[in-house]
Amino acid sequence: MSIVKEMLQDKGPEAVFAEAREAAKTYVYKLREQGRISFSDPRPGALPSIHLVRKTLPEVWEDAVMAVLGVGQEIHTHYDPQSSEGQYQSFPSIEATVAMHIEEPFAEPRFHKHYLGGWLGFGDYKAEIEGVKDGWMISPSDVAEKMKTGRFDDVKGDERWNYTYSQRLRAYPFFDLDGKLKTANQLQSVIRNLKNNPTSRSAQCITWDPRWDHNDEQLGPFKWDQYHSPCLQRFWFRLMDHPESEGYILHVNGHWRSRDLLKAVPSNIYGVTEGIHEHVRKGLEQELGAPVQRGSYTDINDSLHLYGHYLDPRRQGLDAEAYLEDVFKIAGGEPIAERLVLPGTDMHEMMIEDIEKEYAFRTANPNYGRDMG
Repeated sequence: MSIVKEMLQDKGPEAVFAEAREAAKTYVYKLREQGRISFSDPRPGALPSIHLVRKTLPEVWEDAVMAVLGVGQEIHTHYDPQSSEGQYQSFPSIEATVAMHIEEPFAEPRFHKHYLGGWLGFGDYKAEIEGVKDGWMISPSDVAEKMKTGRFDDVKGDERWNYTYSQRLRAYPFFDLDGKLKTANQLQSVIRNLKNNPTSRSAQCITWDPRWDHNDEQLGPFKWDQYHSPCLQRFWFRLMDHPESEGYILHVNGHWRSRDLLKAVPSNIYGVTEGIHEHVRKGLEQELGAPVQRGSYTDINDSLHLYGHYLDPRRQGLDAEAYLEDVFKIAGGEPIAERLVLPGTDMHEMMIEDIEKEYAFRTANPNYGRDMG
């Protein structure tokens, strides 16, 4: 029987959750003593900030989970399960402002055994960030036409996507001086910017569109019935001369307003490094005529959060028990290698094969699942 299962039988979910938070807190304070993490001390009414640097994605992800669990602020949100009377029915969510610096984001080991939901979704997200699901959107030109002709009510309840990250990055909409809808490929502008001036600090692309993303009275009657504004906000790109050889190193920062640490972060980082970092790096190599190596990826989050119900065995059963079990294993000193998918193993080969198949299938079948999207 697992440690957590015994604890649940003896003490109940609330006590186990509290002990897991305390174990995580002790763990991250030890990391701070070792100089391996920095954070503001938690206190009532404060949103903690956390900064950590690790070599690989699963290392930074695991310690970010421990840090948010240990020193993050408990905040119930509208995503937490509630009864019909409005009473919360699970643990509160826990959040902090977090910067995760990954020194070698493409390096192995790249996968953790306990990413919530496994590795399915990695190939799908890479395809999505590259634009495969752009056809799931309502057409911006159709929306503009409805606005011009006073028929916006015909589309304000449309359940198709209002945007995709790929669309905002590769076809950001704007109106020219003649009132015609045009688009800007921001990734191409980044490549051009750094080609013209490799020392530029203004190579960035954004997703936020203030005309729509507040979905308020800014545009008068043009307000969607339901709207979810972008979590991803922008990417910033920095070229540096390679210190030991010809060419450059490309570093990337990604900024997010809100993020699910357990479910979204692993596939997000995999997808944006493969689909955005690599796209710009290869474009720069071609335009500059010089080698451009992969640099760091720093993932900056205004609200990085753990949903409390993911860690509640009453809600998530064995998944929650497994995550709580991990917390006690990590705090108890179990080597991280025990929790990673190591290259050369059968699991690693199966994972890579599955991700490649998922990516190929999604690319070849862009409308698959569209009715459910």
